[in-house]
Amino acid sequence: MTAAWLRLWLLCLLSCLLLWLPPAHAVVVLDAAASGQRVGAQASHWADTSGTADLAAAQAAFVAGRFEPARPGMRTGNPDHAHWLRIDVEQTRAHGDWVLALHTTAIDDVRFFGPINAQGQALAPPVATGLVQPYASRPMGTERPAMRLQLGDAGRYVVFLRLQSRSSQALDVSAWETVAYLQSRQHKRLFDGIVYGILFALLVYNLVLSYVFRHDSYGLYVLTCAAALFTLASFNGHAAHYLLGQWPWWQQRSNMLGSALWILFGALLCRGFLELPRRLAWANRLVLVVATVAALAVLLALAGWTARAQQLVEISATVGTLLAAWGAVLVWRQGFAPAAWYLCGQAVLFLSALAVVGVNWGLFDAPFLLANGLQIGVVAEMLVFAYALSARVRLMRQRQTELRMEADHLAEAVATDVLTGLANRVGLSQRAQQLHAQQQPHAVMLLDLDRFKPVNDTHGHEVGDRLLVEVARRLQAQMREGDLVARLGGDEFVILLAGRHTPPQLAAMAQRLCEAVRLPFPHASQAISVDASVGIARCPEHGRTLTELLRHADAAMYRAKQAHSGFAFYEPATASA
Repeated sequence: MTAAWLRLWLLCLLSCLLLWLPPAHAVVVLDAAASGQRVGAQASHWADTSGTADLAAAQAAFVAGRFEPARPGMRTGNPDHAHWLRIDVEQTRAHGDWVLALHTTAIDDVRFFGPINAQGQALAPPVATGLVQPYASRPMGTERPAMRLQLGDAGRYVVFLRLQSRSSQALDVSAWETVAYLQSRQHKRLFDGIVYGILFALLVYNLVLSYVFRHDSYGLYVLTCAAALFTLASFNGHAAHYLLGQWPWWQQRSNMLGSALWILFGALLCRGFLELPRRLAWANRLVLVVATVAALAVLLALAGWTARAQQLVEISATVGTLLAAWGAVLVWRQGFAPAAWYLCGQAVLFLSALAVVGVNWGLFDAPFLLANGLQIGVVAEMLVFAYALSARVRLMRQRQTELRMEADHLAEAVATDVLTGLANRVGLSQRAQQLHAQQQPHAVMLLDLDRFKPVNDTHGHEVGDRLLVEVARRLQAQMREGDLVARLGGDEFVILLAGRHTPPQLAAMAQRLCEAVRLPFPHASQAISVDASVGIARCPEHGRTLTELLRHADAAMYRAKQAHSGFAFYEPATASA
């Protein structure tokens, strides 16, 4: 058993060594059937640590054996180093039109030399392009730097590429037949246009919602979406093509600048969307740290230190994604449902990025996914985020509605008499203030029950309370819309009548109220009867404030009680006498 395990371990170790060892230098056969093949691993590589070697020095270095087979996944490293690739190609037919294209758009300095035939003659002048040059320097006008090989005879040719970049970029090259390459670029542009259209539509839509709802989350979503759109345009080379073609300074910084802004606004969106300051204070602090690191990357990118900016972008993106996902899980477990959608958006982008890495590492072959996986993930993420944002706003509006209803209920409770359900002094004052603000004439009737105290003394307070509830019901039944019945306490009621009323109309109303109160109140086997005395005061004739009207109505009520007349109007001359 031990020997079997030992053989298995040795087999695994041997497999790892074989995978690690670079492939042998090979000749790239230019074949239309294999158009789009990745040929970077078949090239020879030499890192010029001085960064000053020209083509003659590179050829001498190859003769001296300093070129080594290129390793899969090789990237530019030190910005002071220049990376040389030598690619040997073989054309099997008499005439051919081919393209060698880089997989990245973000190499600062790209120089093509060749093709060089077997006699050592260069068949085309060298080409200098890359982000340090205006976009017009691209030999084929395509976003990715490409070298056109127009070969008139069958045979072997040599191509040299010199690549230098301040940020870490993949040194991968693919070979195409020119017609197929141009067709593939058209298909890519069409797909990119669809992606940009979706992102731009989301940006404009949420910009409108931000203006309508005036909510911070919508504004942060718009900024995040704009930064993601700019980042994709930079990675695809369209920012350099259509926006920054005449400004190499901005071309060199656009990739890292867009990425850093995307992370910065994304972190702030995460903080606001998940309500981290209120729900998870520790996560809120860490997200602010991520945002600060991203802001520092923005400054470094503007300063031209793109290698340092790239390191901060990669660190903040990794930490920020994990932190946002973990925070979303914790907030979701607290009962905040929109956090689940936010988590789905993060997962979609993470899985798409993982798939692109898998293709880059050669785990599976999916050229379309390699070229468009990140864009698909970004669009899916922003779509999910948009839905998550709408779900969050719906939840917030629901909470606001519930709080408003609760506040209205509390306000109504404060202004309502507990026993009868009528308005109390607070409710009466609020209604009077409304009428006063509207400068609307109105009248006040102060109604006091006669013979109510004997009812309490004889039958008890429970019966007295039931009688007050019944009186309140009868008074309320006599009111019109806009009128108000209030209980001041004890057996005193106030009727607030909106609008202008003549004395005969008020007298008729008072008479009806007295008759309604006078109706017998059944209790056990007997009927209880009470009377009412009503004092009437009008606004503005008898006063303009509720306090004045109540005082004058009270005086009139006592006069009606003394005269046993049922009701009486306030008479200033009588009151002063």
